[in-house]
Amino acid sequence: MRVLMVSKACLVGIYQRKLEEIARHEDVELRVVVPPYWRDEQGVLPLERAHTEGYDLVVEPMALNGHFHL
Repeated sequence: MRVLMVSKACLVGIYQRKLEEIARHEDVELRVVVPPYWRDEQGVLPLERAHTEGYDLVVEPMALNGHFHL
């Protein structure tokens, strides 16, 4: 099964651990798209590459970075 996940939260390293667990399943081909950073009133949070084994982590810029809801 091919799975595409688009996530702002998964730019944080600890949240990537669950992605490794999902990717361990033999029948899963996982690709995750994250922004290179997240900007909000607290500043800029850059992408952390902590748990990236077994799946494709694709970094793409996002429109309206810093806005949770449109």
